Amino acid sequence: MRDMLLAHHGLVGSGGASGVGHGPVDLDVEVHGLPLDALERILVRLGPVNLVGRAFSVFKLSLGGADIDVSLPRRDSRVRPGHRGIRAQGDPWLGLVEAARRRDLTVNAIAFDPLSDELVDPFHGEADLKRRLLRAVDPATFTEDPLRALRVPQFAARFRFDVDPALRELCGSVPVHELPAERIHGELRKLLMLPSAPSWGLRVGVEASLWRRLHPALAQRDWEPVYRAVDQAVAARDGVLAGQPGRAEALMLCALLHPVDPGQLESVFDRLDVHSAAGFSLRGAVQGALARAPALTAPIPDGALRTLAREARRMGGLRLWLALAQALGRDCAGPARRAEELGVGLEPPGPLVSGRDLKALGMAPGPDMGVLLEELYLRQLEEGIQDSAVLLEGLGPAPRGP
Repeated sequence: MRDMLLAHHGLVGSGGASGVGHGPVDLDVEVHGLPLDALERILVRLGPVNLVGRAFSVFKLSLGGADIDVSLPRRDSRVRPGHRGIRAQGDPWLGLVEAARRRDLTVNAIAFDPLSDELVDPFHGEADLKRRLLRAVDPATFTEDPLRALRVPQFAARFRFDVDPALRELCGSVPVHELPAERIHGELRKLLMLPSAPSWGLRVGVEASLWRRLHPALAQRDWEPVYRAVDQAVAARDGVLAGQPGRAEALMLCALLHPVDPGQLESVFDRLDVHSAAGFSLRGAVQGALARAPALTAPIPDGALRTLAREARRMGGLRLWLALAQALGRDCAGPARRAEELGVGLEPPGPLVSGRDLKALGMAPGPDMGVLLEELYLRQLEEGIQDSAVLLEGLGPAPRGP
């Protein structure tokens, strides 16, 4: 067989995604008829090559400012349970049809041969693209990797594609309980953070019994409030929380998990790998928002907003709490706007009076000073005081102390 380059351009590919009618966001090149060592020697002459994926016959080539995944056709075989129990072996002579067969969905099994200028589509993925339909390439190979079952809901949601009934049934048979928590979180995050209507994918997962098999707490009978909440939360995710990925993800997780019994949250967090990211306590933010936001509703006076901002500071911030309240159908649009006008959406104002100020008045350090500082700070927040002299007025030269 002659050497062949195939540029895969399925709808969702292995990384980034493109909508129908748009060019690919990433480029995967599959090389046929060339052994791994020979391929590597050629690639290093073209540009910097990341060898991390060499064990899976995959190289990442940096070329012209773009990263290109270059691989051999691969045979996958299950050697033990779980997503990591897949043994991948490159086979440059596998053939076009068998190489495409190992892919998950027909829309991801389309390739273009630049040497012959032809589309290679043995499983009719192009027709499925036009029908906006997700189908499995081969039931036998699809079920080898349980992570594929979680990819289907997020693909369906991101592109508003229907799911073939046979594929939905396949997803329902895959042992997703074998998946490690970090892989679950990766797919769930895409489902919550990328689509304009995450409920589309959540419905697919419910129909395939995916969520309840990940954790019993996700087996609630009525998903309609969850569907509404996650879709309502998208406005804040892409609006007031845009550019704040930690808070945005916390909001979407809150919308998903708000019906869960608080006593089960910790085990759900563990199963979904909800921890901290880039110094932001995702778990703490979700816990705090779920505990307080559902009770918020208008009217909320300015003083109460400032006080809430102080309480929310270490648990995601008031902006997150109010966004969740709105996603849950509470009347908090006005308070949310007012919180931004007051500048307390993310941080409350700092205290105007410090221990040094009280020492200057003759007060000795100790518990009484701490109590007074707390009282002054609460008064500052409740009354919106912006001048420390107003707070210190009337305290006298030695308000308290021995």
